[in-house]
Amino acid sequence: MDNRNRQGEARIGIDVGGTFTDVVLIDGADRVHTVKVPTTPADRVQGAVAGFQAVLRVADVKAEKVTFIGHGSTMATNMVVEGTGARTALVTTKGFRDVLELRRISRHDRADLYDLLFDNPRPLVRRRDRFEVTERLNWRGEVETPLEITELAQIADAIARTDIAAVAVCFLHAFLNPAHERQAAEFLAERLPGRFVTTSTEVNPEIGEYERTSTTVMNAMLGPVCARYIERLGGALQEKGFRGELAFMQSNGGLAAPAQVAARPVMLLESGPAGGVSAALRLGEGSGIGDVILGDMGGTTFDVSLIREGRPELRTSSLLHSYTVRAPTIDIDSIGAGGGSIAWIDAGGGVRIGPRSAGADPGPACYGRGGTRPTVTDCNLVLGYIDPDTFLEGSFRLDLEAARRAIATDIAEPLRLTVEEAARTVRAVANALMAQAMRLMTVERGYDPREFAYLCYGGAGPVHAIDLARELEMRHVVVPPVPGLFSALGMVVADRQTDRQAAVERELDSLPAAELDAMYAALERPLHEEFGGIPPKLRRRLDCRYAGQPDAISIDFPAEGHAGIRAAFEVAHQRHWNFTKPDQTVLVNNIRAEARAGTGWRGALRQHHPAEAPAPWKRRRLVLQDGPQELPVWRRRDLPPGFALQGPAVIEEQSSCIVLGAGDTARVDEHFNLVVEL
Repeated sequence: MDNRNRQGEARIGIDVGGTFTDVVLIDGADRVHTVKVPTTPADRVQGAVAGFQAVLRVADVKAEKVTFIGHGSTMATNMVVEGTGARTALVTTKGFRDVLELRRISRHDRADLYDLLFDNPRPLVRRRDRFEVTERLNWRGEVETPLEITELAQIADAIARTDIAAVAVCFLHAFLNPAHERQAAEFLAERLPGRFVTTSTEVNPEIGEYERTSTTVMNAMLGPVCARYIERLGGALQEKGFRGELAFMQSNGGLAAPAQVAARPVMLLESGPAGGVSAALRLGEGSGIGDVILGDMGGTTFDVSLIREGRPELRTSSLLHSYTVRAPTIDIDSIGAGGGSIAWIDAGGGVRIGPRSAGADPGPACYGRGGTRPTVTDCNLVLGYIDPDTFLEGSFRLDLEAARRAIATDIAEPLRLTVEEAARTVRAVANALMAQAMRLMTVERGYDPREFAYLCYGGAGPVHAIDLARELEMRHVVVPPVPGLFSALGMVVADRQTDRQAAVERELDSLPAAELDAMYAALERPLHEEFGGIPPKLRRRLDCRYAGQPDAISIDFPAEGHAGIRAAFEVAHQRHWNFTKPDQTVLVNNIRAEARAGTGWRGALRQHHPAEAPAPWKRRRLVLQDGPQELPVWRRRDLPPGFALQGPAVIEEQSSCIVLGAGDTARVDEHFNLVVEL
């Protein structure tokens, strides 16, 4: 399949972040054009459309020549964390009204097990909006008590009298038999026109009442708001002349059509960070870069993930603001240590960073928009890691004095430090937090970080990359093309993907190979029809656990077939928990099917370089560990493939920069990656 742009056509990726909206356009000649515009938190559609128009001007491309737009956003995550989703009702089996408050007590489902002052976030649905209905399936999925329609009608009338915008239906044991949930959903949708109605069997057909209910409710909360955003964005882009295809990045790293994500918006929770992982996977295909730790440092968070043997690490369950959500997701850990994270002093006199962020409005103090709190970006500016005159190639000038005032007031003066000392302290704390997140992603999972390269992106990613690599004793740092907009590039190169799952709940030894294969075939059959005639590549996975264990481990279906399942599960169990139980029964919880169609852009990026030999274009003062130094500054766009540069030096580009230490060597490879050897 030829996924390259035809002459005159273009593809665009839009990543709406907490501070900036990043836009990448690849034209018909495979040239890349980028812009950053401020995110508009009050109405993110405005920022996305402004970025669309800005990149068209930069690339000199007409809107009607754009054939595809891939879109990612942190909007869904922000709604859950901030509690700004739609008002939602829960309709559940009689006796299970309070499952959201009981949570998973036996597993200490809380953010910090040892925090005696921990205050649980409020339940996702208020008790007055939780309704019980008479119905019952037994543990085999057989009907014991039929669904009481009269009670359901009373519930519908009660909801109709409120401003509830979404309804989540989650019945006991429905993952084994969806009949009652489907009947209830059809009835409620008919009686409550205009409300978003969703069921657990559509969202997460899996054992575990709290987890399944939490995920379904989260899908309902997001549904009305995401549907409006998707509709408004599509309409606004059409008004500006766009006539191509619009797709949305999912948490699994694949793109999906607007209708698909509108029905299952819970798949958008890691939408923005997943774009960077998709771009890294495509980068690895072409350049041969192997196992890598990915570090995405944007304006609000630092996101860490892992690629091993050409595949990202996956998970099927995660905690978001201590709420459980279950959906196929690239394994990404996030901490509040982005460029816009606010630095502050705790009661014990220690310097802390985040989780609060200055965001896009007002932003860091140096943005000159009224921000007065010091951020990591302000500290990097004061130390010289960022140039106030060339930030975003001079299109966004920074206020150095405002940054110094913020640091002096909140950090330097209370601690009796100079502004530079305070800035270095904040940067050191940020580095320590990010290094710890990288250790948790590797060492805690049984991997040695020294065996990986570090691929850094996000606007602030390269700025801290060398320090983080040294801290973890890593030898190689890779800075990809357009690192500050790498996630937006991922929206262009990612493929279409759909994931489906089905509950099994059987002992492995009592599950014949033919029956398991028939289950997979039934799960995969509709997937062949979802990509408009493009044959998808299918991947089978399954969740297994020892009898008596609460949690399952998701593994790939082994090449040896049914006979190799136990061995594959025990290899994964040994790595996760450092033991196996050869005499214990293995249970199969779920089967999973992933369908991926190779629709992403497959061209090779082209960049223009001057004919003359590259040379430093200026010098800049930086405050490093050894004190102030004047370093030569090279522009990355001047460095052709094959060029090598010895540190100490600064390599600067539109969206970021990297500072090489003495003895570090940076080389530009044939794919325009900047590969640094420490």
